[in-house]
Amino acid sequence: MAFEKFITPRRGFSVKYDEPRLKLTKHHIVLNDKAKEQVGEEFKYVVLYFDKEISSIGLWFWKEKVLDSYSIGSKNIKEKHSLIINGKRFYEKFGITKMVEKVGKASFPFVRDEKEENFYISALKK
Repeated sequence: MAFEKFITPRRGFSVKYDEPRLKLTKHHIVLNDKAKEQVGEEFKYVVLYFDKEISSIGLWFWKEKVLDSYSIGSKNIKEKHSLIINGKRFYEKFGITKMVEKVGKASFPFVRDEKEENFYISALKK
């Protein structure tokens, strides 16, 4: 009988990314340090959007509180700074958890929109 070592599948930020990434955890939307640099420190609120046709999340950042905005939290994980947004109700509304399970990963590229300077998009695709 030969033993086989179990190696935990790595998802999300366990891999160091050199580009801005958005990670979907059980209840939060987490932006890595590169995404935080791209967005900037001055934004304290975000409004969440979802486009069903292209399975993409949109985040519109604001300096001041606006209607339907969420506060942006900050977290320091092993000296890597990231931004955290509570996404539980957002996930429920659009069935995002199921989409992420279907795609098989939880970390996606985070790209600035070409038309709106403070709007960013992450496509939920492989």
